[in-house]
Amino acid sequence: MEGWERIKLIIEKEGLNKNSFSAAIGLNNNVTITRIINEHRSPSRSTCEKIVSAFPKYKLEWLLYGEGEMLSNNSGIIGNNNKGNIYRGDFNNNISISLPEKGTQKIIDPDGTATIENTSSGVQNNLNEIDMLNQRIQYLERIVSGHEATIKSLETTIKSKDDLIYILRSSLDKQD
Repeated sequence: MEGWERIKLIIEKEGLNKNSFSAAIGLNNNVTITRIINEHRSPSRSTCEKIVSAFPKYKLEWLLYGEGEMLSNNSGIIGNNNKGNIYRGDFNNNISISLPEKGTQKIIDPDGTATIENTSSGVQNNLNEIDMLNQRIQYLERIVSGHEATIKSLETTIKSKDDLIYILRSSLDKQD
């Protein structure tokens, strides 16, 4: 396996694309990683060191030369493949967490295990709830509008009654 293939494998294992992987290892853009993969180049030592620094579970020797094991023996994997992966990190207490796929979220429990949950059904439920709330708002606006018309009509009736009372009082005052 060539160096570019090893980098491509890491990107796939981490569930990242070239942009997010480049950002994760501290590169400003994806040009370096794209050129390595697309042009089948060998990565520089500096690039490999950045990868191992960001993802300490991978061995530098394996990444540079394809020698030895891919994963470090002290990678400290917590959890299992059915629930996702979280890695305890290196001696600097760096933590490497693989990103979940689109439409899922990764929940990390206090014991360090990670569970991947599908969020698309939650999003659909939220959209349905928003639709129901919008319908309820429209219904309540119609009711309020109807009450406002009733209030206006009653205000007109009250004003005409007040005018009639004024006229009758005026008439009674003249008789006295």
